[in-house]
Amino acid sequence: MNISKLVSVFEEEVWREFLDKLPLVIRPPTIRLKYEEVFKGYPDIPPQPYEEIINVADVKNKVGIPDLDIFFFFDQIIGLLPNSLYRKLINEGWQEPHYKFISQLVDLWKTIDLSRERFYPEDHPKTRIMMISPSDKQFSIVRGSWLEWVWREYTRNGEVTPYASGWVRDVYSISEALSDYNVSIDLFLDQELENLVDEPPKNVKTHYIDIPPDLPKIGYTRDQSVTWMERPIIGNMALDIRKGEERVINEVYHMINYRPILRASWSRRKNILVRSKMEGGNFFLIKTEKGIALFTGIGVRGSNISTFKFLADFLPDEVELYGVPLSGYVKHWDITGSVHLDVVFTYLGDLNGTYYAVIDPMRIGMYSILRYDRVNEAFEVEHFGVVAKKYGIVLDEAPRRGGSPITMANALNLGRGRIVVDSFNKEMNKYLEMEFNVDVIEVDIPHIEAGGGGVRCATRELY
Repeated sequence: MNISKLVSVFEEEVWREFLDKLPLVIRPPTIRLKYEEVFKGYPDIPPQPYEEIINVADVKNKVGIPDLDIFFFFDQIIGLLPNSLYRKLINEGWQEPHYKFISQLVDLWKTIDLSRERFYPEDHPKTRIMMISPSDKQFSIVRGSWLEWVWREYTRNGEVTPYASGWVRDVYSISEALSDYNVSIDLFLDQELENLVDEPPKNVKTHYIDIPPDLPKIGYTRDQSVTWMERPIIGNMALDIRKGEERVINEVYHMINYRPILRASWSRRKNILVRSKMEGGNFFLIKTEKGIALFTGIGVRGSNISTFKFLADFLPDEVELYGVPLSGYVKHWDITGSVHLDVVFTYLGDLNGTYYAVIDPMRIGMYSILRYDRVNEAFEVEHFGVVAKKYGIVLDEAPRRGGSPITMANALNLGRGRIVVDSFNKEMNKYLEMEFNVDVIEVDIPHIEAGGGGVRCATRELY
């Protein structure tokens, strides 16, 4: 995304001529390419991804905006509006709060600093974490439709899922563990939970928000954004069942004055625009004395070519972009599938001068990795081991016995050799502690695990 062009559109005020085109910018003439159409027709498979494209000519002919930069400008504004302002825009049109929002966003664009010290790697020390708990208003849509939502009907200890009481219990478990490490928590609860939850741990600041009833998975707060810098970047959820979470996260950030600077949206590929698929659980930013690398998974909800182009256009050349192939997510998804990179890759980071990562080679592209070539807008195949050596990273294989394939590798790295993990994975946790001498902080999260996520999935660090 070219920030200078967006600023120019604002300063030249050409965008004002096209305010009446708003409905078609919000719902542009897209073409959907569904991946499930290539399958034989299995009756019981989890939701599959799709690609969304727009013919460039249709931006002019059907949307009515002759300049792509103006279209991108509107798309960024709409994509970054907090949910309350978005609803007001839909129902009442442009108003003074929207113009104020635009002016403030442009001011942020003008102050973006992409110098090396402004990038926070995965193992950077964390002092502030965000979490979200839906209520039964959201969770009720899952019960009876567990496969559609990729959710198990029972937790591993036999409790029916999902219920807000169980989710809040898990969130409090994480919060209490983090309180011993001086980590503060911003906990956002659906407003239906007001006066229904127990007193939170002492390090928790509670906020109440209005979450739409069709977003039960918004509690996996890792996915809707990334926070590698001082301001978040909002992504795009890959599946229909999770679209809409991004606007609620905009609202969350707006409430704590932590405004996002960009939304991963459309990128141009020759004569088409391709919508980005960008979910935070799929990313690891790694910074060593040898360079900065951004790793992202390519899979069922993995980053697509548009995401790479979006990031390449925005991030400095110093940040190398790598795509990591992940295993499929079809018939036997609960055994072999990988939704995100953070369920097969545990980055321990700097431990006494050596950088370590633990991987699950059964579900990750162990021997090949794809480096994005910014000049040619294409991928080059490289050896994962060679790339790891380039950045001084030592790889190890995780023990898999008796663990959850969802949470075994899913760890929140607090920095300074401390990681927060699911207590269920005894073999893995013991291995990490004994082999790497890290401080393993165990938490009990059966309800979060049943819905398809772990500690990292349910948390989002704030800087």
